[in-house]
Amino acid sequence: MLGLFGKKRLKESHVAKVFVSTINELAVDAFPVIAEYLNEVPELKASPKVQSNQIEWFLYIVFAANLNDLNKYFDSDQLNRMRIQIIDEFIESLEDRDADYVLDQINIYEDYIGDLRRKCDENLGKTIATALFYKYGLNSCQIDHFQKMNQPNPIVIKSINEITSNFVWNWNDFLEKYKMVA
Repeated sequence: MLGLFGKKRLKESHVAKVFVSTINELAVDAFPVIAEYLNEVPELKASPKVQSNQIEWFLYIVFAANLNDLNKYFDSDQLNRMRIQIIDEFIESLEDRDADYVLDQINIYEDYIGDLRRKCDENLGKTIATALFYKYGLNSCQIDHFQKMNQPNPIVIKSINEITSNFVWNWNDFLEKYKMVA
């Protein structure tokens, strides 16, 4: 059904399902390639030996980063509704996990992403890249100069950012095409 200015109207609950399933599918499908890439970053002196089954951190990082980004696109009422629906949908998608555990992890990762995002000039792709850098122990694999500073080599972050930017939901394009309704 076409709504205001020819935009198709979608229920928020439907958008939440699509959002979570798309993020999950993309993360699950791409993580083995990302793990391989992280293990072969040429600027690192050693491989972090990230295993393709170590996806959980990645999934929480990508989810929390995208969740953290919602406040740029929605007013407070719609933001609250969307957050609740998206979080509920994400918890449901992780069938083998305790709901309270998942909610705790979401809160922990969202705080972590929020702190990193301020340090990364609000660049969400760079924030995800930096989160991966620290969570997968890439600092211990760097040359001594950056390792002692406990700072990512900018070349490493830039190369990871080129990949992780693809995991940021494009709300601008989405909201140009669709109008969300409760």
